[in-house]
Amino acid sequence: MKRYAAVFLTTSMGLWAQFAGIFPREHLIKYTPEWKGERFADGRPKVPDAILKRLATTTSEEAAWGPLRRAGYNHQWEGGWRILNPDKKLVGRVFTCAYMPGRSEVSSVIEADAAAAGLSQSNVRVMDMLQPGDVVIADHYANITHGVFTGDNLAVAIWTRTKNGFVVNGGLRDMEATEQYPFPVYFRAPFPGTFTGRMLTGVNVPIRVGNVTVMPGDVVIGDKEGLTFVPPHMVEKIAEYTEVTQAVDEWRHKKFIDGKGKFKPSDLYGANSMRDPTLQKECKEFVSQKLSALGRSGAAVDPLNPSAYFVSSCGPPQQAQQQSADRTR
Repeated sequence: MKRYAAVFLTTSMGLWAQFAGIFPREHLIKYTPEWKGERFADGRPKVPDAILKRLATTTSEEAAWGPLRRAGYNHQWEGGWRILNPDKKLVGRVFTCAYMPGRSEVSSVIEADAAAAGLSQSNVRVMDMLQPGDVVIADHYANITHGVFTGDNLAVAIWTRTKNGFVVNGGLRDMEATEQYPFPVYFRAPFPGTFTGRMLTGVNVPIRVGNVTVMPGDVVIGDKEGLTFVPPHMVEKIAEYTEVTQAVDEWRHKKFIDGKGKFKPSDLYGANSMRDPTLQKECKEFVSQKLSALGRSGAAVDPLNPSAYFVSSCGPPQQAQQQSADRTR
């Protein structure tokens, strides 16, 4: 099996054996060493569907802060997107493809190899590789003019294949025709032109999207604010954090509303809050009931532990925690 330098890699993957640009299975395993679970045939981590479903209400704040920051992942969120159907949540396993400005002597080789294997144009052959639950992240280096990955026909094709939305770090055409379907699309700006002037240089390779390094097999979480890219071994921690945080916040909102001014903000939130043992007990019981209803009664989470959940805990926050001073929800 031949290998070429940089992104021009080959691997024996059926019809794709002659197609330059695919990250080999052994590379995907090598560069995701923290993941110990199941993998796709291509080597990508396969976070279980049951865990992905637990992220259905996770927000940017819950995903990009908390456990990710404590683990040293400080650059996992990217904003500034146009979003089609922003009320639809985006959660799925990342499938990457990387484009560069076209250069004829390079692109001619790539496309000749693909044509010899009986493959279609670059965006379509990427889409043919997608699996259920995938979210394709098409990196067009934020180019809008001629940086279009798909129009309405292929957008619908992606959705029917993955049952998911997708992300284009570039342009999108046929917005109105695409918007009628029930999936979200994140993109930089609309452009009515077609797919020209670029070459596909990587499939399931690490890519840069804004300020984030994105790995194949990451889990992407999209809301109205932006996209968080979660390393696969951190996904279950994010799910636990979300469940506890949202339960504590629901309790806190209810106390503020039902109390009709009885509680000062500092009683329930902030560096000097939750000192009253009665409130701690009430909060913990409320959160435990919520977790039990989710089937998480045995989960290794403690809503009284501020070192795990910062100010979204049922106990007094530790003043040494820098993050608790930064959180403003």
